[in-house]
Amino acid sequence: MFQRIAKLIENSKEWWHADKDGFFWTFFTFLGILLVGGVFRFMVLWQDWKPIDFVNEGNQEGLTSEEKLTEEYMIAFGLPGLVAASKNGMRYYYPWCGGLSRIKESNKVWFKTIEAAEQAGYIIASGCEGL
Repeated sequence: MFQRIAKLIENSKEWWHADKDGFFWTFFTFLGILLVGGVFRFMVLWQDWKPIDFVNEGNQEGLTSEEKLTEEYMIAFGLPGLVAASKNGMRYYYPWCGGLSRIKESNKVWFKTIEAAEQAGYIIASGCEGL
């Protein structure tokens, strides 16, 4: 068994030494083809790419890009605001926080921005990391 493996290794060495230049050029030709294909693919993808412009795209209200993105998020998920708090509490929650589900709908106060919630005297709930 070991003699077969040794013979196979020896044959491989002979094969390699017989045509080193051919292997070298074949390898670099293959790498060149990959490089050209990658550049071509990148060029095709790049020509269809357009940046999203939240500031100017249909923005008559003069909102900043962050405010526009927040507004679109609230509309998409049917939320009256970005964060909510309880009328009786001192903490505000993002919609995905578990603490928000423990507040009755009648006691929820929604704020469109985090700043508005903080100006009203609320602080973020512990364990409710957000944006």
